[in-house]
Amino acid sequence: MTSFDTTVVICAYTEERWDDLTAAVASARDQSAPPREIIVVIDHNPELERRAAAEFVGVTVVPNAGRRGLSGARNTAVGLAKGDVIAFLDDDAEAAPDWLEQLLAGYRDRDVLAVGGSARPRWPGGRRPAKLPAGRGSVHGELDWVVGCTYTGQPTAEAPVRNLMGCNMSFRREAFTLAGLFSEDLGRIGRTPLGCEETELCIRLRQASPGARIVFRPQAVVRHRVTPERTTWAYLRRRGWGEGLSKAYVSRLVGSEAALSTERDYLSRTIPAAAVREFGRLALFRTSGAAGVLGLVTVVSSTAAGYLRGKAQIRPARPRPSSSLVHGPIHIATVDARTAPEELPVPHRRVGHYRAAQVLVRDGDRTLDVLLLPVERGVVRLPKLATAPAPRRRLEFTRPPVSVVIPTAYRKRQAVASARAALAAGYPDLEVIVVDNLPRLPEGDDWLRGEVEALGARYVVEPRKGVSVARNTGARVASHGLIAFVDENITVEPGWFDAVTEEFAADPAVGCVTSLVLPASLETDAEVLFERLKGYSNSVRWQRIDRDTAREDPLYPLSMARYGPGSCATWRREVFEELGGFDPLLGAGTPTMAGEDLDLFVRLAYAGGAVVHTPHAVARHIHRADWLELRERMRGYGVGLAAMLVLSVRRRPVSAFSILRRVPRGAARLASRTPELPLSDRAARSRLRQLRRDERLGLLGGAAALMRARGEAGTGRR
Repeated sequence: MTSFDTTVVICAYTEERWDDLTAAVASARDQSAPPREIIVVIDHNPELERRAAAEFVGVTVVPNAGRRGLSGARNTAVGLAKGDVIAFLDDDAEAAPDWLEQLLAGYRDRDVLAVGGSARPRWPGGRRPAKLPAGRGSVHGELDWVVGCTYTGQPTAEAPVRNLMGCNMSFRREAFTLAGLFSEDLGRIGRTPLGCEETELCIRLRQASPGARIVFRPQAVVRHRVTPERTTWAYLRRRGWGEGLSKAYVSRLVGSEAALSTERDYLSRTIPAAAVREFGRLALFRTSGAAGVLGLVTVVSSTAAGYLRGKAQIRPARPRPSSSLVHGPIHIATVDARTAPEELPVPHRRVGHYRAAQVLVRDGDRTLDVLLLPVERGVVRLPKLATAPAPRRRLEFTRPPVSVVIPTAYRKRQAVASARAALAAGYPDLEVIVVDNLPRLPEGDDWLRGEVEALGARYVVEPRKGVSVARNTGARVASHGLIAFVDENITVEPGWFDAVTEEFAADPAVGCVTSLVLPASLETDAEVLFERLKGYSNSVRWQRIDRDTAREDPLYPLSMARYGPGSCATWRREVFEELGGFDPLLGAGTPTMAGEDLDLFVRLAYAGGAVVHTPHAVARHIHRADWLELRERMRGYGVGLAAMLVLSVRRRPVSAFSILRRVPRGAARLASRTPELPLSDRAARSRLRQLRRDERLGLLGGAAALMRARGEAGTGRR
């Protein structure tokens, strides 16, 4: 067996379980592989904390330093633990003498980051209730998960699983560095039968480290006490409802495919087999069969109802502006969750005043959230900012060199600012290339050349119009294996390149990484409306977009919102070259006006590639501040989308059926209203409708624009 220092964590919240807690601590002490330390976390109960500290000699007893609930208590222990492996035991469970030894045996493979074991029920009165049925001679039943125990359908020998059970699980310490802590928006609070916090953490761990293994080892056994209250019909209904709500929330966080993969197999195989068995018993006039059937129906229907209710709810509650908030202006701010003040002062404006603030919440170099909060009397009252879940990963890796391509046409001063920001981002090996796509003279623009070269960047002239042509030219002269394409009106913030290259180092299969792009300013009506329609401030969740995405997003691979902005994206050179680069018939500077980014993402998807969107790399975009420019930009998005679809069908005629199938959903999403920037001003709502009309009208002109672009490019273009 591999030698590890271990920490055993036991969380408790009520003195009613004192005898259970005492037995749990004693069982953790009496292990064949003794733990280095035992930490008992008391969840906001000072009397229980004092009693435990007095009686548990040699045990670390601490209060929950986080939000009330099991997740906050566990996170408190993780922050204090000294062991290489952190094992969690419920306060009403007793571990077998070889429990830790069996868990640690599962870590013989370095890829294993978490190991859990089985939980056997200790029934009240020593008898299993008929409403929680089991097969003849079986220790476990199909519904035993309701009382927190191993259930029929789980592996009977050591095997990899999606997630572990909270009453009997362990993690390598680095797992919490990779995936972060338990989400404090999930987990049991007192007697409330919600959960799934360990499920969400395990899924997040697999996403953060695709090669990681989570192992179920049934030889590691705990005995879990089942109270009489947990065998009542009312508890079964409440527990099923809570499980459904929790699963709905987890599916919003990590995607329905990851959140429900195990449950689909359980509902399609385990439950039907149990129903057949119980109906058989009922046919033999056994009363246990009737109770078993009713138990299955009660739990499954309650869980389904809870899930549907959870899916029908609006996104998890976040602080929002009051209903009287108008569309702008909006102050831009960034805070660190660990040092954020309770009130954030907002500067005065020369004309008017701020009605809201868009606040980027960071935890060091990691993004936690983007909040829209009301401004009251010149300040923003910040909510309590939870720091969990924490960063996905903090890898130690050799930072590869990166080439940055910045095409510019009309906004050359912004291009200089973009290059300056890239060089100031603190990355050690960076090549910045500014491509002048509208030079004043054939040999270039002397002013721009001087400014760029003064920064230590390269100046390249590309007289052929079009952002796609300019990007491709920049890629050809780039020296490095990673190429970041950053538009002239985007500035990256410090740490941007570290966060992006971290994703490439973590997963060699990733072909492109996109980042979180937030507005540099929301001072004018046009800027606010653009953010509402095309902003990415709601894309604060790490995502890996590949063929598996199709199972949870019916618009994939045409879902631009999932990819993140292509105007600030980094590509592996070999992937970019295999795809042929950006199509010169698409993009700004051509009659099609847009569509080049989505076109390249779609081609990557058809080639079986993957895109990662990381919110930890943050950049700022200068939105269109003029109303007429914004209208033209929105029309351009429609033109570009239609032109891109026509090109896709031309390359792959079979894709026409796929596109037609997605048209209704795409139209619905195009017309949907995001909740990020509420609009109570009638004129603002009218302008918003106008912009949507402009985009839809642009769709009608896509095919004609593509023909004009083809004519301008000549017959040599594809």
